[in-house]
Amino acid sequence: MRIIRPSIAGLFLLALLLPVSAAPAGADSQTLAPGVVLRNAGSVQQSIDYFRALSSSSDAAVSGELGASLLQAKRFDEAEPQLRQAYEQSVGSERARYAIDLGNLAAARRQPAQALRFYAEARLLAGADDSTLALIARINQARLAQRRLQPDLLAALARDSASVKLPQARARLRLSIGALAATVGSLQLAYDNLNEARLLAAQVGDARLEAEALDALAQLYEAQGRAREALQLSRRGIARTEAVDGQRVDLLLRLEARQGRLLAAQGANEEARAAYLRAIEHVESIRPDIPIEYENGRSSFRDTLEPIYLGLIDLLLKKADTAAGRERDALLRHARDTAELIKQSELQDYLGERCSVDAIRSTAQVGVLPGTAIFYPIVLKDRIELIFESVAGIRRHSTAMEAQALRELVQSYTKKLRKNEPGYREAALRLYDILLRPFETEIAAQGVTTLLVVPDGVLRLLPWTALHDGQQFLVQKYAVVINSGLSMTSKTAAPGQTFSALVAGMAEPGPVLDKLPDSLLNQVLGPSAASAASAASAALSLAQNRGVRQLSTRDSTNLKEQLALPGVKLEVEALAKILPGTSLLDATFTTGRLRQEFEKGDYHIAHLATHGYFGSTADASYIMAYDNLVSMNGLQKLLQLEGIKKTPIDLLTLSACQTAEGDDRSPLGLAGAAIRAKAKSVLGTLWPVSDDVAQQVMQSFYSSLVRDQVSKAEALRRAQVAVISIPERDHPFFWAPFIIVGSWR
Repeated sequence: MRIIRPSIAGLFLLALLLPVSAAPAGADSQTLAPGVVLRNAGSVQQSIDYFRALSSSSDAAVSGELGASLLQAKRFDEAEPQLRQAYEQSVGSERARYAIDLGNLAAARRQPAQALRFYAEARLLAGADDSTLALIARINQARLAQRRLQPDLLAALARDSASVKLPQARARLRLSIGALAATVGSLQLAYDNLNEARLLAAQVGDARLEAEALDALAQLYEAQGRAREALQLSRRGIARTEAVDGQRVDLLLRLEARQGRLLAAQGANEEARAAYLRAIEHVESIRPDIPIEYENGRSSFRDTLEPIYLGLIDLLLKKADTAAGRERDALLRHARDTAELIKQSELQDYLGERCSVDAIRSTAQVGVLPGTAIFYPIVLKDRIELIFESVAGIRRHSTAMEAQALRELVQSYTKKLRKNEPGYREAALRLYDILLRPFETEIAAQGVTTLLVVPDGVLRLLPWTALHDGQQFLVQKYAVVINSGLSMTSKTAAPGQTFSALVAGMAEPGPVLDKLPDSLLNQVLGPSAASAASAASAALSLAQNRGVRQLSTRDSTNLKEQLALPGVKLEVEALAKILPGTSLLDATFTTGRLRQEFEKGDYHIAHLATHGYFGSTADASYIMAYDNLVSMNGLQKLLQLEGIKKTPIDLLTLSACQTAEGDDRSPLGLAGAAIRAKAKSVLGTLWPVSDDVAQQVMQSFYSSLVRDQVSKAEALRRAQVAVISIPERDHPFFWAPFIIVGSWR
């Protein structure tokens, strides 16, 4: 028979309910059972590997279980053919099982109508022969129903589940109904079902199921502000989990995390810290099995990982308040190392995959170089913690400030900069006082020339070079480089700098106009479109609709005018005189030609001067070639050709690209581009820049790099200072958006 299980995607909230075979027909249940156990315990990749080893069989059950594991891993395109094969080769209740899996796949893809059709079919196929299976389909239907209908549907499900004779199956159904009832505000119904699930699980001696019920009850009580009962239930859940045979890390993770939260709220900091440490240990042990995104579109990073890490950081820093010497330094480094786990997880979340980030992390080199100081801000709910490290040691400064107040200050400031508005100086000074002033004397005394900043949250929107000490901008004193994390970017200089470059630019777009999605066209061609540069750049926030439409001659002409970048032609021509290599402009700047050039492996620098946009995810991030859009995944494919493997890209410059306004995730796109391209560093911009300034900055930057052999960070600093010296260009709007991400040497 088949039981329901919550996927690991439901770490803090049961999500779609995916059925699992305990004894599938048509296959040896003992053969399949180990893979099912692995999947239920959260070891999804091991489960996939196990079923793949059996996949030479054409048995529907093998395909179905492999498909279910792939679905739990959110590998939808791989899961679908496996599930469809099982569905098409089965009849009756077996077919109903796979119909439910396909319904869950459709729901995960946000196709509710298709999901409901599969669930309805499953109910018909299950009929009276398998009431448990029919109830599973109904629970999933209820999850997709209108909110106002859900309480009555769940109450009916609770009544009908009483007819299920097997206590273990009834307990699993009750657990699922109770968890869903809690999310729709039916608290008494939630409590009744969760408590019965607990009693039934204890009755049959299913320790894991009992622990899951205790965990769900603890979550219910915590949400109601009943901390004492929630803590007691969590502790009982941990005790029962200890009795579970086999893997149980997913359960311990959420139970320990809750215990840490509740203990910290009580002021039991040492116990809370120990609980958080155990929770993070569990996270790291199953990290590859935690999906990037949950079934309902929520981010696993935002919902599950970040609160655990921040909880531990808060307690480590509080303990550092009363420590001294080596103990204090160790606590500060532990807090920063924990923050690094946040950076890694957030970038994985942005990119939608883990392998690229893990590969970078494994080759990274952490440490403070002479002449360099590391600024590592951590934004907590009630304060800003700044961890500062130089060759003289590590220190910390704390500023009491609500996270929301900081967000409003940064967003107001950057909005003024993006729009070239006056009156920005007061905010620039205030932010300097918060972020730089506490260590100003030490920086000067130690002869620091380069500031390495690892910004957190909203601080990623901040052009740090534009902070002002009351006398001058930060960039007039120091070179500034931005890193997505200390542990994810190499800081070594390439032996014997070389400057062979592929310079490609799009001054006038070509066939790419017919490849643009409707959302982009509507924004660019709409009556409210502003200037060509701002309309085009803002419009590239696109990008969920990738459909192509044929433009009229009038629209095509209008769009081409608004997307034109006349300064790019001058930029490409000027750089050709500075950098040895190949130049591509307009019709020669195609995706096919890019592939040919990168295949040669002749270039250490890739300079792309074209419209581009980094949104809140890698899927919403693009650059434009003359003939087509290049997604971040497409860029990765281009820059992973055999030629690039022989000669890795040292610097990727995205000259006319921008990040989304007000979205503190979008600057991760620059770091993501570096990782996907396997480039040591990226030079990009936070907002659209004028053609003439872009041309001036790029000429100055490359001239200093080639002629004076200075670091990338220093070359950019000189270029920005040169713009500041021009009276009509001294506003940060013109020079501040340029940032170096990654290796600065």
